[in-house]
Amino acid sequence: MKKQSIIIVMAMGLLYGVSAQNADRLVEDMVNELGGKKAFYDLNNVSYDMEYSDPNSGMSLKSRETYVFENELSHAVYSEHSALGAKGKVSEGFNGADAWIKFDGKIAEDKQAKGMARFFRKTNFYWFSMLFKLQDQGVNLEHIGSKKTNGSTYDLVRVTFDENIGDTQDTYVLYINKETKLVDQFLFTVVAFGITEPELMTLRYETINGIKIPSERAYIASNWDAEVVGKTWAKTTWKNIEFNKEIGTALFDQ
Repeated sequence: MKKQSIIIVMAMGLLYGVSAQNADRLVEDMVNELGGKKAFYDLNNVSYDMEYSDPNSGMSLKSRETYVFENELSHAVYSEHSALGAKGKVSEGFNGADAWIKFDGKIAEDKQAKGMARFFRKTNFYWFSMLFKLQDQGVNLEHIGSKKTNGSTYDLVRVTFDENIGDTQDTYVLYINKETKLVDQFLFTVVAFGITEPELMTLRYETINGIKIPSERAYIASNWDAEVVGKTWAKTTWKNIEFNKEIGTALFDQ
C-alpha cells in the first residue's frame, strides 16, 4: 500500500508539472499576441481616462489615471468618486510603498479613505497591466482543461498567487481563445472585499502603440462554470490612452 501511495503521489506531481508547463506556454503565447511583455514595459508609463459604473452598488468613478511601470507607481485625479461621496477635487497616489488621498489639494488622514485609495491605486494599476504580469514570479498557473462556450473553444488556466504577492491573494480562471490566443473573459474573486465567489469579466481590445489593450470591460456575478448568476453588468472603459509621456516621479509623492 505504501508503494502504491508513493506512485500515486508521483503521478499527481507529474500531471501537475505538465499542467503548469502547458499553462506557461499558453500564457506566453497570449502575451506575445498582445505585443510582448518587453514591448509593453518599454513604453515606460501610461495615462488614460477611466470611467466605471456599477448599477448593483451604485458606484461610479471617473478619473485620469497615470502609472509608471517601474516600481508600479500610480496616480489619479477624479472628476467623480461616488465611493467617497466627496465634493471637490479628489486625487490619489501610490509611490510604490504608501498610498495617499487629497481633497481639494489637502492630505486626508481618514483611515477608510486612505485604505480605499490604496485599494484603487494598486488594483487599477493591476487591471491595466494584469495580462503582462501573469509571467511575474509568485504567480502560479495551471491548465485545467478546455471548454466551448459562445461559439469559441477555450483553454482554461487557473491563476493563484503566493502569499507574499499583493495585499490579498485572489483566484482567476482565464479563458484563452484557442484561435486568437487572447483572453476573451476570465473569472476572478475580490478577497479584499470578502468576495470569494467569482465575477465574470469580459474583454474587448484595441491596439495602441503596437500593444493590444483590453479597453472595454464588463463584469457580472457568476459561478465557477462561468454561468452568469447576476442581473446587471458593471462596466469600465479606458479612453485617450497615451504611453511613454514625460512624467516626473514627484507626482506620486504626497
